[in-house]
Amino acid sequence: MLYIKIIMLQKMKIKFNYLIIYAFFALLVFASCQDETIDVNNPEEQEMIQPNSELARFMGNVTANYGEYDNILDDSSCFSVELPVTIIVGDITIVIETLDDLEELEDIFSQYEDEEDFFDFVFPVTIIFSDYTEVVIENEEQLEDFIEDCDLEDDEEIIECVDFVYPITFSVFNGDFNIVDTVTITNDEALYNFLDDLEDDDNALIVSLNYPVTLVYANGDTVEVNSNQELSDAIEAAEADCDDDDEDCDLNIEGIENLLLECGLEAEFYNESGDLSNTLHLYFNENGEVTVTGDPTVVETGEWNVIETDLGYKLVIEGLETFGIANGLWLLTDCDDDDEFEFEKETENGIVTMELELDCDDVADCDAQEIVEELKECLWYLGTDLLSPNYNGPLNFFEGGTVAIGNNEELTGSWEVLVGNTGTFLILDLPGDYGVLSYDWRIVECEDDRLVLVADENELVLEQDCETYDEVFECFGDFELEECLGPNNEAEFNLSADTIGLIDCQYAFEASFHETEADAEAGVSAIVETESYWSGTGEVYLRIEAENGNFEVFTIYLNTEECNYFECFESFDAVIEQCDNGTDGPYSFDLTIAFSNCNPSADVVTYHETLVDAETGVNAISNPESYTIIGVEAIVYTRVVIEDQFEVFPIVLVVQDCNPSGCTEEDVDGFLVECIWNAVNYNGSDNLMNWNFDFEPNSQTVVIYNNDTTIDATWTTSQSNDGVILTFSNVAGPNIQAINGEWLVVECEEDRLQLHSGDDILVLERTCE
Repeated sequence: MLYIKIIMLQKMKIKFNYLIIYAFFALLVFASCQDETIDVNNPEEQEMIQPNSELARFMGNVTANYGEYDNILDDSSCFSVELPVTIIVGDITIVIETLDDLEELEDIFSQYEDEEDFFDFVFPVTIIFSDYTEVVIENEEQLEDFIEDCDLEDDEEIIECVDFVYPITFSVFNGDFNIVDTVTITNDEALYNFLDDLEDDDNALIVSLNYPVTLVYANGDTVEVNSNQELSDAIEAAEADCDDDDEDCDLNIEGIENLLLECGLEAEFYNESGDLSNTLHLYFNENGEVTVTGDPTVVETGEWNVIETDLGYKLVIEGLETFGIANGLWLLTDCDDDDEFEFEKETENGIVTMELELDCDDVADCDAQEIVEELKECLWYLGTDLLSPNYNGPLNFFEGGTVAIGNNEELTGSWEVLVGNTGTFLILDLPGDYGVLSYDWRIVECEDDRLVLVADENELVLEQDCETYDEVFECFGDFELEECLGPNNEAEFNLSADTIGLIDCQYAFEASFHETEADAEAGVSAIVETESYWSGTGEVYLRIEAENGNFEVFTIYLNTEECNYFECFESFDAVIEQCDNGTDGPYSFDLTIAFSNCNPSADVVTYHETLVDAETGVNAISNPESYTIIGVEAIVYTRVVIEDQFEVFPIVLVVQDCNPSGCTEEDVDGFLVECIWNAVNYNGSDNLMNWNFDFEPNSQTVVIYNNDTTIDATWTTSQSNDGVILTFSNVAGPNIQAINGEWLVVECEEDRLQLHSGDDILVLERTCE
């Protein structure tokens, strides 16, 4: 499953899991044992925090853990789920890190309104009750039990629209109203526990809140209070006004920033006459960068900030060139329902108005799950200035986060789809030349077959090409195979890729063979032994499946025939010749060369000295590669077994005169030592004509010389089956060194020798003057 992580950038109400540890009893004991003078502060009774008082209850309701924030997850106001928590929605894994992230889930959850249990928690999870007690939940059944047992009492009215601004401090007194300690509180949980301890009957503490204390309302406004009564009144007023948050532009800097970060915005610019002059799309991020796209299709990045001035809040945008109309100090003049803003700036041509509207529908249109499925469907070709036109992919996205480049699955990288509050992103990590595309690409346009993505000032266009999935079927068609009948009137068929041409298709696919067309259509019961499939005349069915799951079925017709297995052997008159070496033998023959082209088609081949032995299959010659005879002719017999049938074929062994020149070794030696010889012809050229050969008798030295150079080389003669061999060695000189090696004497006269060495021809003639 592909995991898609949703990361939100808004800040939640800070909740720290620290407990204030204080030893009030120890402090009291310590105070009673002091000899030093302690300042006495007699707080008025109305400034002390009385246990079970209305003010203590108000403060507890403000600081209690608010369980309704995450009802979209747990459907219970009795508790909240500790964050971060992971849920699975369809094929998307979502990590929820803040309470504000929950608002972003509504678009995703809306797709599943008619379904039950459309998401699952990844357990274990921890739930937190209003008094901050925690329980670890191991499975869905335990969670359901707690949800069913939820029963909020009327006096547990949590006030969620006002908060204390921390830190705040309390003075702690002993019975004589001496200050024995000052307790600093830094978060809601610590204050709730502090107040809860005051309710303890065994705790005789006297405490007062040190003023001034600041409260912050949900709309961002703050109020400073200086007494218990003012604090109680402020909390009570907030409680009565908790649901009244519809006032236009009731935002502070943080509220404005959060809305700008929520998703993309469409910006329309109007001149002083009210005429629309330009429309852009702006994407703000928490790093202070704003990415702008418009017409022409250009991606440009600038900087942004929100500041407070005497005139009000201003949005600062700078650093843009192509879209410089968006630069400037924009005064916030109006907002509506927290999704539309109106800003103004003064220019030389009058007042320019910029209307910003949250364009979260653009993110919804580019649904993460749909994009994941579309990417895996087909190949995607690239269009970007980061690569030369020759590097256009395609990219092949696979299940599990692997992406292959082109048709080479060895050149792979990784991919991931991520949804954030600024859009939907395609995260690419590619190797080699394609590494320049390793960015977090935000998807700004998405169609069925085309995606437009931006990263920094770069643009990437992906265009889908599904035609190759259909073209794979053009590689195939119905096919006929024909084989010889064997035992049981069946033939052995090879259904491998080589047999039916599967290896010739350039597209990726999976092939399987089936005995019935129904099995092929269903993709079940594939033939296992495809390279050795025995069958009579009939059909099998080839299923070709493309990478997107499309498939076609083709028919492979299996034909059989009566075959002459021994046709190859019958086509040879097997004669093996050996050259006469001037003796009566023995002569050695390699019997296996007689039918070397046919032997691979046979099951068994043996050699026998008599026909009877060959027909009965006994007394096979043990060394057929070096079989020897005495005399000049003999016959042996080859027994060939194919498909449990056999035939016997004779091999004639002949010893004959193989000397092509008619001269013996002694003749050649006598001719060479008598006179001076010259190379009158070397492969049709007389380039070696000026070299003289002086073959010295009674030694193996031949002096080869011309007017400039003298070479002492070596010569020998020998007798081979083919004739007399003249060998030259150690011939070191320009051009003449080509004669080194063995030369067969093919023509022999007293004053002329023609020699062959492979394709080379050398003619020597002598002069005896």
